[in-house]
Amino acid sequence: MTIVVLALAAVLVASTSAASDAVSLTRHDYVLHCAGCHKFDGTGSARIPDLHGIADLLPHSGWREYVMRVPGVAQAPLSDTRLALLLDWVIERFGDGVSRPAFSAAEVGRMRTRPFRDPLRARADLLRSPPGPSP
Repeated sequence: MTIVVLALAAVLVASTSAASDAVSLTRHDYVLHCAGCHKFDGTGSARIPDLHGIADLLPHSGWREYVMRVPGVAQAPLSDTRLALLLDWVIERFGDGVSRPAFSAAEVGRMRTRPFRDPLRARADLLRSPPGPSP
């Protein structure tokens, strides 16, 4: 019985450690690839949107495509898998706890091939669109 309990504890510690490592790597990716423009706290600047405002995008159809096609996202030197994890982290961290399906590497790979030329206009267009489900 003691051996089973110890083995279970080891598995729990290992899985918790792996999850913690993934979150740490994602935070590291944010610092390296996002914080230069959006700042460490996500507040942005006069020309860079505040990530805390991302919750305003979420009710609009097309918000997923928008966030994957922003040039800084689309052209980030990350794998599709790491970029999907980073987008999930950003939405979770700055999106006011709105639930949504997680991004997939395949979805990111399809969308990031077409970055917006004018992301501020694309954002304004998205915010003018009627709320609805994302495709």
